[in-house]
Amino acid sequence: MPTVLIPLLLAFDQILKLWALENLSPVPRPLLGDLLYLTLVRNTGAGFGLFEGRAFLLGWVSLGVGAFLLYLLGFRRYPLGFILGLSLVAAGALGNGIDRLGRGWVVDYLDLGTPIPLIAQFPVFNLADVCVTLGALFLLFAPKAKKRFF
Repeated sequence: MPTVLIPLLLAFDQILKLWALENLSPVPRPLLGDLLYLTLVRNTGAGFGLFEGRAFLLGWVSLGVGAFLLYLLGFRRYPLGFILGLSLVAAGALGNGIDRLGRGWVVDYLDLGTPIPLIAQFPVFNLADVCVTLGALFLLFAPKAKKRFF
């Protein structure tokens, strides 16, 4: 499963980012009423404005994490939920790593437009970020691997 899921998510992530670069602007465009907007943001750091201007370093870290997770997926058998979690995180890390090293910044385009206080200031994000977040949730709730990673 991860051998199919990771390249599919990675390709879809890059296609959406190319589409966003061609069709979006920094001016928010409503997608789902006031809940979700499409807004082009060139993110030179990590989430929530961390490590601003350090895309090169973050790119290598992202690719390293993605490669390490691919390595883990390749040599052991894990429960399905654990495999799905590792695959999602790997696809997201690789997708944003490609952006950081290839462009010098990450293409973000999904913008939560809700007035709910904690969510109203949420940073603009992309499919790769969604993959990392969902993957982390799968890893939290999936049955744990019976053997150690190494």
